[in-house]
Amino acid sequence: MKRTLLAVLCLLLSIPRLPAQDSLALRRQIEAENREVLRQRSARPTVVAAKTVLRKEFPLWYSHLADRGWAPDGNYYPSETQELYLSLPGPMGDLEVVRTHPVDSLLWSLPEAVCAQASSPGNEVYPMLSPDGKRLYFASDGLFGMGGYDLYVAEWDPMQKKWGSVQNLGVPFNSEGDDLLFCDTPDGRYSLFASNRACGKDSVTIYVVRQENFVYAPVADRQAVPVLRITAPDPDWTFTRREPGSQPRILFEEPEEEFDEAFKVGKEGAFAKNDRLPAGLVYQIQLFVSASRPAIKQLKGVSPVYSHRQKSGKTMYAAGIFRTYEEAEEALREVKRAGFPTAFIVAFDGGEPLALQKARKQESSVKVITEEVKIVK
Repeated sequence: MKRTLLAVLCLLLSIPRLPAQDSLALRRQIEAENREVLRQRSARPTVVAAKTVLRKEFPLWYSHLADRGWAPDGNYYPSETQELYLSLPGPMGDLEVVRTHPVDSLLWSLPEAVCAQASSPGNEVYPMLSPDGKRLYFASDGLFGMGGYDLYVAEWDPMQKKWGSVQNLGVPFNSEGDDLLFCDTPDGRYSLFASNRACGKDSVTIYVVRQENFVYAPVADRQAVPVLRITAPDPDWTFTRREPGSQPRILFEEPEEEFDEAFKVGKEGAFAKNDRLPAGLVYQIQLFVSASRPAIKQLKGVSPVYSHRQKSGKTMYAAGIFRTYEEAEEALREVKRAGFPTAFIVAFDGGEPLALQKARKQESSVKVITEEVKIVK
């Protein structure tokens, strides 16, 4: 009983990931347990139309979507959109749902993951936004599901301004087969999804259901789980095969490289991302003064190197930022061994040069004052 209650809570409140290294037997066991949980509640949608088509071209039969909106990469590219949802390879090579927005007429923002709950060790594909922008549908073969690809929905949280909880759409939208590409029609009359539960692996059946608030109710036994059959044909719905579009050329912003500001001597030196020095007393290692910007190889592996424009018009190049003379002295030995035998320590206070003797005196005069707290009874 406790195990069943826990499984129901997992379904309603969160979607745990399947371990990345599951054996096939363990995965099948988990999916079987998931199916039993999902079958405890099911909806009974009214199917008004269905059509079996080749899997490789099934998105083209979603008649309500814009002509030539589908590209060879399996993503839908609506025209004149302010936000684009795509399924792209992540750091580990698996497909994940990301979003991006136009920066200008040519450039799009760096893609970002939709939310942690919509990410798994498997693949997340066919992201589709609802017409009102409040729901994001997608399919996944790595989240809590019945087997193969299952359908999920993420809800937009207007207070947090981000995508919140992710829910499995449950039975009968999901099955032991692959269930793909759930979306709503703009007129608010229908929802569509595709499944290969009742056909060959190279095909899918597209189901059109009347859009309504799908009420999930307890199922008394397994035989009562509803199946998808056309119960109320709708003459207004017609399937039309669209033409595929070309692969759009999307230019994304380049990710900013994270700069390591810690002093080091390695294989390749680097200039500091920002030459501004922090407030207070700091020490640096002066390397050399030059009238022109040196090449990276001239830094001899020292990083980070800051530039300071001098009154003469030349530029002084100094390495590292150190709060104590002792730290600077230790770094100086490394710099000299790297190939700068004439390097020496310089000091700054508030970004302004400070004589080294005054800097050391100022450093030694700093006192840490501690106060004793006495409890008076």
